[in-house]
Amino acid sequence: MGTRTEPKATRAVAYIRVSTEQQADGGVSLDAQRAKLEAYAALYGLDLAEVIVDAGVSAKSLDRPGLARALAMLDAGE
Repeated sequence: MGTRTEPKATRAVAYIRVSTEQQADGGVSLDAQRAKLEAYAALYGLDLAEVIVDAGVSAKSLDRPGLARALAMLDAGE
């Protein structure tokens, strides 16, 4: 009989952000956000390609370096 192969894990890009430098330094924890995303990925069998961070970047604009990188990765099929 043939060998059984495990299905390939879905790859994902994680994006985390806080709005202000104060939050990045000691408020809303980027580490806590990362831990939750990594736990979610492990629970659902996702392969995290990368965790992209925008620390101290407001959501008022979509002009955010990390967001641009995440979207470019998705567009490229990474």
